[in-house]
Amino acid sequence: MKTRGRLVCVAAAIVAGSSPALAVEQIIVTAQRREEKLQEVPLAVSAFNADVIATRQIDVVKDIGQNVPNLQTYTVTAGAQAIQVHSRGASVQNPGFNLSESPVGIYQDDIYFGRLSSANLELADIERIEVLRGPQGTLYGRNTIAGAIKVVSRTPGDDAWLNASAGLGNYDTTKFTASAGGPIEEGALAGSVAAVYEKRNRGWQDNPATDSQPGEHENLVVRSKLHWYGSENFDAVLTVWGADLENDGYNGVPQSPFANPDGPGISENFLPAPADSAPLGDFYDNFSPSGANYGESDQAGVSLALDFDLGSVNLRSITGYTNIEDRFGFDLAGGGLNDVPGLAGLLISSDSELDQWSQELQLLGTALDERLNYLVGAFYLNEDGSQLYAGEFFGPGFAESIDNETDSYAVFADGTYNLTERLSVTAGARWTRDEKEYTNDCSGPFCFDDSDLSAPTPGTGFVSLDDDWDETTFRLGTDYQLSDTQLVYASFSQGFQSGGFRTLCFGNLSSTCGGTAFDPQTVDNYELGYKADLFDDTLRFNVSTFYAMYDDIQQVVLNAAGGFPIDNIGEVDVYGVELEVLWSPIDSLNVFANAGWQESDFGDVDPASPPGGLNGNATPTDELPSNPAFQGKIGFDYAITMSEMVEFFYGADLYYSDDYFSEARNQVKIDSYTRVNGFLGIGDPDRSWQVVFTGRNITDEEDYVSGIFSQGFANIRTVLPPAEYMLTFKVNY
Repeated sequence: MKTRGRLVCVAAAIVAGSSPALAVEQIIVTAQRREEKLQEVPLAVSAFNADVIATRQIDVVKDIGQNVPNLQTYTVTAGAQAIQVHSRGASVQNPGFNLSESPVGIYQDDIYFGRLSSANLELADIERIEVLRGPQGTLYGRNTIAGAIKVVSRTPGDDAWLNASAGLGNYDTTKFTASAGGPIEEGALAGSVAAVYEKRNRGWQDNPATDSQPGEHENLVVRSKLHWYGSENFDAVLTVWGADLENDGYNGVPQSPFANPDGPGISENFLPAPADSAPLGDFYDNFSPSGANYGESDQAGVSLALDFDLGSVNLRSITGYTNIEDRFGFDLAGGGLNDVPGLAGLLISSDSELDQWSQELQLLGTALDERLNYLVGAFYLNEDGSQLYAGEFFGPGFAESIDNETDSYAVFADGTYNLTERLSVTAGARWTRDEKEYTNDCSGPFCFDDSDLSAPTPGTGFVSLDDDWDETTFRLGTDYQLSDTQLVYASFSQGFQSGGFRTLCFGNLSSTCGGTAFDPQTVDNYELGYKADLFDDTLRFNVSTFYAMYDDIQQVVLNAAGGFPIDNIGEVDVYGVELEVLWSPIDSLNVFANAGWQESDFGDVDPASPPGGLNGNATPTDELPSNPAFQGKIGFDYAITMSEMVEFFYGADLYYSDDYFSEARNQVKIDSYTRVNGFLGIGDPDRSWQVVFTGRNITDEEDYVSGIFSQGFANIRTVLPPAEYMLTFKVNY
């Protein structure tokens, strides 16, 4: 709290004796699938333009989380490019599988990006980021039960540009970006290309067992766009992109003591991590054997967005194809099995491929003397994937050969009717059907299926499952424009995420784990919000409060057999308040803050969920995973014009998170933590050139962000990076 106070004092000191304020910048968003001012959208939406993306140091998808109330995004297990996503109580914790689906939909240029195993891409030439909080069951639908993240890249037109940057950071890190675009035929055709390349030659962790420093990575992401706009009635954008990612994978930090003595009346599998757990070595030490931890991902995609102006309506077609080849490996014990440095635990490896293509059609228009804005549409997605997932525990263990296919269908409609100039009502509905097929052929001494339960003969296992689920979700809301700069709104919305098939069963393909499906989860969400641009548009104040009632909520839990499958754990209510503030008291100064408060109350725990309730006895768990009661960020950025040729600028921000549990059984508690970031730079006032020095975690705190405990298998923690710095030279034309 003292650090936060000093930050505010710095901003206040800058204000004294400075020039008059300018208005807070307006951002145009497409949260409701049509262009609107952010402050006129009756939804909880966080939006960041290119300047804010740079000053907040949002370099990869994972960085978005600390800038949005009640959103957590971080890496854990799988490859270093995989991320977990948690929002308003909903979460996914096994992102390394083709079968894993996030409760927060991730979209890149309106194309749904379904695989979290490789979603943590470097962001190149991004125009804006929009984060829609709460269920988006009508306009977006697929796996948006807790929200949607939309990454929108720049589309070329008649304005030409050329940008480039070169950066040098600690841990032998280099980063280069380049972007160029402009007209090929003015008024008709434009093209662009953007790329980002980052290489780290020395990691910030240590491995005394192999005398190495894990954490190296090499990432290359390229995107090209072609935009046809030569007709008043037709617009087309073709996007082609690719990514080549290599890294040292996930390096969990082993904790000591490794095991927890059995407690009376509680199965040892359900014990919490020892209260006195501490790093086996130094805070960042991993002891995994050489070659155990690695990550690679090759990705490519193409999309085509068509817009036909048919006079009274617009027809849009959005087509996308993505191919992902992903490999990773890690040691689940971090090389600290039984508190012995260098003794490997369960060694996991994965080699997967997935093809996804989707097609969406939208018909947008107005009616009833333009008092009604409506949208109707249809959506189809096909995913076809395969994955070889293997584990070794003191030698051969299991190898699961997995094939999966998903067909998802949806039709939807949404409309807003203006009852008066200030009062509007919105209603929408979406029908969704998911059809899924799954086979798993397992070999190795750990493998078994239902045929082995009566007369166990481990060594092989096979399961073939298919299922389908459908649901209709609704949205109903009203909003009232109190003034030209103040909006209040109230809404009821529903979300749906289909069921699926259990993974992380470690060879157990019987009905006790991998041989059965889990059910869909649904949510009914009530929301009230207020948006205002006050004091001559110099202060933006947005606040929302929500009450979300989940039924059959899906969580990764420790199974009685020792695996980590997804299960439906029952009814949970999550409620909270979210606040976003942006203040521009004087020219070139921005002070910002976001905060989220949330709590969860458990209702009935599903008796079909893992035996004995969530924590191994009759009492259900108290908290959902990665659901801190409070989290928030406060900061500022300021520019001083020294002359017509030189501008000096700087800024800082502080992020704080309350403590929370890292998994549904509340076995591993993550302590509260604070991170401070900052930057300072000099350049031309028109930004034709800049030299910028950036720092993350500049106070060099040591913090955990997640952890795993399973009696006899693992007691590890995921650590956040120490202080990171980079000096970057930028040119913009």
